[in-house]
Amino acid sequence: MKALQIPVTLFIHANTFPNGEGITVTTADMSSFRGYVLLETRQIHIDVNQPEPIDIIGKQVEALQLEKVRLTDAAYKRIAEIDDQVQQLLCIEHCPIDAHEIPF
Repeated sequence: MKALQIPVTLFIHANTFPNGEGITVTTADMSSFRGYVLLETRQIHIDVNQPEPIDIIGKQVEALQLEKVRLTDAAYKRIAEIDDQVQQLLCIEHCPIDAHEIPF
């Protein structure tokens, strides 16, 4: 695998919010938003290993499998909630009655 050098521009802002952290580093210029003052920009290079096509496919498969598990869990949880609601609607309330009201 060959390493790629990816250039990244960092925008360094002063944060003027009352409880802010003071300095914020982002990959976008936030100075058009209230509370951010652009101090400077820096260009850095990040070395990234060039993945093989099979590695990319493997990562896609992993992501899809995780999404499948997440959706399955959410569906089972929702089904259980619906089952509980149905049972509550079908539940017959116990109301004690006087012995004289029994028809037999």
